Amino acid sequence: MKFNSEIYQKTARLIHVLPKGREKARNILFSWWNSYPSWDPWILKDGDVYRLFYLVGPRGSNIWWIQGKICGAISHDMKFWEDIGVLLDVNPDNAWESGRMLAGCTHKEDDIYYLFYSAAGEGAEIMNEGIGIATSVDGLHWQRSLTNQLVKPDNNYRWYGRFKRQMGDDEYDHYQWRDPYVVKDHQTGKYYMFICAYLKEGGEGKFRGCVGVAVADKITGPYQLLPPAAIPVIEGTNESPYYEMERPQVIYKNGQYHLFFSCWTTWLNPKWIEKVGKDQITDSSLYWYVSDCITGPFKPVSEKPVVQGSEKTGMYGTNFFPSPDNPDEFIAYGWYYKRMTLALSPLHRVCWNNHSISIN
Repeated sequence: MKFNSEIYQKTARLIHVLPKGREKARNILFSWWNSYPSWDPWILKDGDVYRLFYLVGPRGSNIWWIQGKICGAISHDMKFWEDIGVLLDVNPDNAWESGRMLAGCTHKEDDIYYLFYSAAGEGAEIMNEGIGIATSVDGLHWQRSLTNQLVKPDNNYRWYGRFKRQMGDDEYDHYQWRDPYVVKDHQTGKYYMFICAYLKEGGEGKFRGCVGVAVADKITGPYQLLPPAAIPVIEGTNESPYYEMERPQVIYKNGQYHLFFSCWTTWLNPKWIEKVGKDQITDSSLYWYVSDCITGPFKPVSEKPVVQGSEKTGMYGTNFFPSPDNPDEFIAYGWYYKRMTLALSPLHRVCWNNHSISIN
């Protein structure tokens, strides 16, 4: 796969340090390699095959995430990837998912593949996000299972809401409801969906990022909304350190549930930065919370809950995945936000001990 080419990655790194003309040079690179800005990957282990899903946007766009579609690739060793093109694009027949596709997760159960995805509408609805589900029998051809959203709070729901976000000269109702991450709990057998969400009740100001959660008896739902699994609060305030808690991932290990998520530094609360300091805080920082219960409340592992070494990787939206050569260990992957390419190779090893995690 082109994003794992050493020549491609080295060229992308050189382009990033150009004093000027970086955007033009990056577009030329994309054109040469017949590639596009790519971000937010996730992986499914399917027998001896690794199935990669990721988002792709148009070349030359000033706002790279304003359009997106879900593409895929397959590999047998996580080193060499075969690109299989677009798997799921926007659907103009459904207003809520007619504008852009966002990230999600994929499961396989009883020989059926389930793709949980997020999306948003067009125009004034470009920031109104929702969650859907698609299914496949071969992992290549996908069919949307619903025309309506899989799970979404109504306007009267207590916990989750929206924020009026300024973009240029326009103001949008930003309803954060994206990046679904579904876990089948080993204790209850139920399915829990974790969601990048925004707190409606109990917060102040614009910094109200939270991780929502919903539960179902079957993988296809129906999903019942629960109170947020994580409501971070800066001590002495009713504000969160984060405007958004993106790409949430929950892993059960060492008798606890571990929540990981990302947040751009531009969307971190300055009050929190002033309190904890800027050390270890970059766009690559991966944040780490824990709980004894899958529904939370998840609490930070420390005053500054950053996974050691994550701030140096150059990746955003970092997720963990079992290592291909040792399933008891993890690797970290994501996307290189300065190059707009996927971060799949070389592998970033994760050292996870009883009380510490570091990314090498």
